[in-house]
Amino acid sequence: MAINLDDRYPGRAGGKTLDYPQGSFKNRTSPNAQDGTFLEQDWANDQLAFFQALMSDAGMAANNVVDTARASQYFDALVQTIRSQAIPGMTFAEVDALVDDQGPIIVTDMGCMPWVWTETAYFEGYRNPLCATIPQHFAATARAWEMPVTGGVWSESDPKQRRLIAWFREQGLTVASESWAKGWGRIADLGGGDWKAPDLQDVFLRMAGTDADTANARSAGTFQTDQFRAHAHAGFTPYGNVGASGTGRVTGNNDTTTGSAGGAETRPENTAVRPVMLI
Repeated sequence: MAINLDDRYPGRAGGKTLDYPQGSFKNRTSPNAQDGTFLEQDWANDQLAFFQALMSDAGMAANNVVDTARASQYFDALVQTIRSQAIPGMTFAEVDALVDDQGPIIVTDMGCMPWVWTETAYFEGYRNPLCATIPQHFAATARAWEMPVTGGVWSESDPKQRRLIAWFREQGLTVASESWAKGWGRIADLGGGDWKAPDLQDVFLRMAGTDADTANARSAGTFQTDQFRAHAHAGFTPYGNVGASGTGRVTGNNDTTTGSAGGAETRPENTAVRPVMLI
C-alpha cells in the first residue's frame, strides 16, 4: 500500500537503490525543466498515513499543537507502540496478585525472568517456566529468585515456596514423611500445608540413565549411595625349602593389615556450588 516513487512518477524520481528501495525525490535539472519529482496528494498522504497509523495504534488523539523536538505526539506514539509490543515488567508482589492470564511478564525483582500463566491441579497463577531448575553458582546465599534445597520446611502459605511445592506435586515427586531422606529429589507431606524440602547438600548431581548394578532405569530425583567399583587385590603364600641340610617346607597365610590412608569419603576432585532451585 506504500507508493514506489519511480513507478508512480517514471523519469521524475530517482530509481530504486539500496539506500532508497522505493525510489527517491530529485530536483529539476534547471529552472525551466520539468523533470523534478511531483509533490502531490498521493505522495503526501502516503507519508501522513504512517504518522497517523502510529497515533491510532497508540490510541492518541491529535492535540492540534505543532510538534517540536521537545514535545512530539508522533514520537510519543511511536514509543508507546513499541512498549505495547514488549513484554511488560512487574515486581513479584504485583505478579503474585494477578488473577488471570495477561501474557508473559518479566518479573523485575526475580532475576528479570519472563514468567507465564500456569494452571495445574496444584497451582494457578504466574510461575517461572524454569521452576525447580538447579542453577550452579558460587553466591554466598540464595538469590531472590532461588530457594535453598537444604532440608527444612516449605509452606503452601509462602508465595514463593508454594510454586515449588506445586511443581513437585505435579511431577509426582512426593513421599510420606517417614520416607523422606537426604539426597532425594522429593518433598514429604507434613500436613497442614507444610512440606519437608529436599536436602541436596553434599551430593553430586548425575544424569538419569541406567543403574550399572541392576541394569534398571534410574528416575530423575532418585538417590544412590556411594560405593567402590568391584575389584580384587593380589596376595601371596610363602612356600619353599628351609634349613641347610634336608628338606622341608613351610606353608601358611601371611595375614597382614595395611595402614589406613585417605579421608572420610571416596570422591573425585570437585568445586562446591550453592544448593538452590529456581522458584
